[in-house]
Amino acid sequence: AVVSTQSTGERDKAINRADELQDTVQNAKDLVTKLETDKRDLENRLELADAEIDKLHEWKEQVLEEKNELEVEVEKLRRENDSLQNAIDTFEVAFEYKDQEIGELEKQIEEFNQEMDDLAS
Repeated sequence: AVVSTQSTGERDKAINRADELQDTVQNAKDLVTKLETDKRDLENRLELADAEIDKLHEWKEQVLEEKNELEVEVEKLRRENDSLQNAIDTFEVAFEYKDQEIGELEKQIEEFNQEMDDLAS
């Protein structure tokens, strides 16, 4: 009778241990399933991030192209501005020269008028 009780107790311990191991295995399977789901989610997020990075690279290329075009346009405008400034400088010199000529002509007219007045008197 003692052997029978002992083997019943050991059998119960073995059954309990088997139940515990079965619970552990089920928990491990549940964890693996969750990890696989998390892995798929992360892979999807990674794909979206890669797509976004590709879009940003394309946008960066467009911005660089536009920047280069604007730099070319700025350089053209600078050259045009320099050309216009040179033309303005040339006209200013010409105007100064013409002002001097006008001053000389006015002086000659005054002298001529003075001579006329002198002759009239």
